[in-house]
Amino acid sequence: MATTAPEIDDPRVGWPGEPPEVPSRPHGWFKPTHERVFRAVLASVPEVRCIIELGSWYGASTKWLAQHAPGAVVYAIDLWDDEFILRDDHYDKSSGLEGMLGENPLYDTFLKNLWRWRERVVPMRMPTIEGLELLQKAGVEPDVIYIDADHHYEAVYADVKRCLELFPDAILVGDDYGHYKDVENAVVQNAAAFGKTVHVDANHCWTYSAIQSTTGTTFTPGPEQRRASPSEKQDSKRRKRKRDRSSNPFSQMLSNFVRNTSKKVK
Repeated sequence: MATTAPEIDDPRVGWPGEPPEVPSRPHGWFKPTHERVFRAVLASVPEVRCIIELGSWYGASTKWLAQHAPGAVVYAIDLWDDEFILRDDHYDKSSGLEGMLGENPLYDTFLKNLWRWRERVVPMRMPTIEGLELLQKAGVEPDVIYIDADHHYEAVYADVKRCLELFPDAILVGDDYGHYKDVENAVVQNAAAFGKTVHVDANHCWTYSAIQSTTGTTFTPGPEQRRASPSEKQDSKRRKRKRDRSSNPFSQMLSNFVRNTSKKVK
């Protein structure tokens, strides 16, 4: 029997009364690497009752999760903002993206594609961090969280970190580890900070779970790989400036001159 989702009083959460009048479109990026990781992760949980997905696009991964975790509620958090996608430098604008979004707007097409799953899929049209915090306040306890939203460093780092803070017992899975250095850095740095083991399948789909796979690698980042704090960054900048001055002959001459002049004045 499927889990019942708690009521969330927010107009950005939930389904319209009728399906949008757009054609369905099965476009997405859910590949064998994702299936391998998710099959292993889902099998490791005795009973999957709740999944949170950050970044859903047209719902290819959402649909797969709903199909393969039949007792779970899937919360799909995404802005579904076509204009943002067209501005984002991570997307290839020469591939007909603008025309595709014109014919199949992200949000309406997601709703159309997932309409038959609306009893167990809950769309949340909002920023990822806001959605996570709203679910935590509502008492939602996810078994698995899939992170595939904004792939820029600060956004990925914040998404992963907030998931670990709010839902420490959830298994995190994510996309595009080998495609974007920003994703790799955010995943490794958070793993180092929170003492997590990382498994990366085919240099693509990653998880903080030590699953076994012939197509992946598992490693545990050391504490030295965590993200530096603001004070550590400032100390590093000061040390670098000091090294630069000491290696610059003119700077050394100027420093000696100032020091000698100072002595004469005294």
